[in-house]
Amino acid sequence: MLKKIKIFRVMFLTLFTIPFSLYSEATFQKLQINPLNRLTIFFDELPSDFNSFLNADKTVISVLIYGAKSTVGKDSILSDGIIKKAEMKKFSNHLEFNIYLKSPRGYTITPLEFSRALMIEVFDWNSLSPAEDNYRMGQLSITNNLAVARKYFEKAFDENIANAGFFLGYLHLKANLPEKALQILQKAERLGCNLPDVHSALAQTYFLLNDKENFEKYKSKFLNERDFPFFKFIEVEPQLKDSIFKEVSDVPVETELSQNIDTTKQTLDTIKATKPTVIKEKIVENRNEKFSIVEKLFIFLIASIVVTSILLLSLYVKWKKGKRLLEIKQKFEDELIRQKRKAIPNKIVADIYKRAEQTTKSETATEQQKPKISNLNPEIKTLAEQIIDSKKAEKDQQTSAAEKSNEKSNRYPPKVELALQIQKEQSELIKKKIDKLESTEIPLDKEKLEELAKNLGLNKTSLLARKNIEAIEKNKDIYKDLIRKFFPKKND
Repeated sequence: MLKKIKIFRVMFLTLFTIPFSLYSEATFQKLQINPLNRLTIFFDELPSDFNSFLNADKTVISVLIYGAKSTVGKDSILSDGIIKKAEMKKFSNHLEFNIYLKSPRGYTITPLEFSRALMIEVFDWNSLSPAEDNYRMGQLSITNNLAVARKYFEKAFDENIANAGFFLGYLHLKANLPEKALQILQKAERLGCNLPDVHSALAQTYFLLNDKENFEKYKSKFLNERDFPFFKFIEVEPQLKDSIFKEVSDVPVETELSQNIDTTKQTLDTIKATKPTVIKEKIVENRNEKFSIVEKLFIFLIASIVVTSILLLSLYVKWKKGKRLLEIKQKFEDELIRQKRKAIPNKIVADIYKRAEQTTKSETATEQQKPKISNLNPEIKTLAEQIIDSKKAEKDQQTSAAEKSNEKSNRYPPKVELALQIQKEQSELIKKKIDKLESTEIPLDKEKLEELAKNLGLNKTSLLARKNIEAIEKNKDIYKDLIRKFFPKKND
C-alpha cells in the first residue's frame, strides 16, 4: 500500500512540474564588450523570448528578455568605443539591457547557440559596403526566415565576409550537412572570422565526421577563448533542410524584408541616397508583466490546490501508517495474552508435579530418618507400638465422639452440651498433641516412654501391669508361687 502511494506521489509531482518546466528560465551570466562595437550577453541557456528597440535619437538600444533571471539585481560595463556603457536591470518577470552609444547607430541582435549568448553589434549604415550590407541583412533575417538569411550570408560570403561564413556554416551544420559545413567553416577561419563560435562549430563538425584529433583541438580553442568550463553540443535538426535551402529570388527577399517595416518610425541612423535600406525590427509591446492578473490568479489557485492536495495526501499517509502500527501492536498484545493463558494450565500442572515430587522426597527422607523399631529392645518396641496404637485409637475415638456429639447436640440441654463441648475441645487438644508426635520424637528409654505415655493421657497402671506380667512370665518361680497362691486346688 505504501509503495503504491509513493509511486502515485512521484507521478503526481511529475505531472505538476511538467507545465513549469516548459517555462525554464535562462540565467544571466555576464556582459562583454569585444570588439568595441560588439556587446555579448552570456547566459547559462540560450534565451528564446527577447525583443529590442531603438530610441528616438538612436543612441540607446533596449533589449527585453523574458523568461530569464539573474542572481544580481544590476550589472554594468563601460567601454571607450562606440558603446559607452551597457547595463542590466532585473525585474520580476524579465531582464532589461540598455546599451548607450556615443553617436546614432544602427544595430543587429543575433543569437549565438554555441556560446549561449546574444550578440549585439552597432554600425553606420552609410559606411557599409554591399557585401557588409548583405551580412547585416542576413543577421536581421536569421531569427525570422532561415532561407532568406542563408541567401544573404551566401552573397556576403562570396564577397569574403568572414563572419558571414560562420553563420552560413552554422546553418549547414544545423541541417546535418557536416561535409558542406566543414568547407565553409574552414574558409571562414582562413578569412579571419573573429567570432569564437567558429571554432566550436568546427569542433562539432569534426566530431560528426569522427575526427577526434581535430575535435579536441578546436574544442580547446573555443573553451579558452570563451573561458567556459565545458563544451556543449548544439542540437542538429535534419528537418531544417526544407526551410533553409528552399529557393529564394532576389525580389521576394526584398519584399519579405519590407513587409514588417514600421514606416512611421525612423529606425536608421542615416538614409542612403541611391538605395534606401531599412532595418527590419519587431514592434515591441511594452510588456511590464508577462502574465495578466487573471492568469496570475489562475496559477495561484492551481498551485494552492496542488499544495493542499499534497499536504492532505501526506497527512493521510501518515495517519494510515499510524493506524497500521496500532493494529500490529494490538494484534501482538492479543497474541501475547493468548499464549500466556495457554501456558497457565501447563505451569500449574508442572508446579503440582514439582510439589508432589518434593513431598515424595520429603516423605522418603523422613522415613529414612525414622528409627528402625525392629532393631530395638522388645520391651521398648512393645511400648512404642502400644503408644502408636493408643494414639490411633484415641484419634478414632475422638473423631467418632465428635460425630456423635454433632448428632446429639440438638437433643442435650445447654449445660450438658457445654460439658460435651469442653470434652470435645480436650479431645482435640490431645489429638493435636498426638498428630504432632513424630516417630523420631519417641524416646528409646523405658522411663521416658512411660513419661510420654503419661503426658499423652495413656493409663500408666496398665503399662506397669503389663511390665509385671512380663517379668513374672520370665521368672518361673514367681509364676508358680502366684499359681499356688491364687489357685490352690489346682496345685493339689
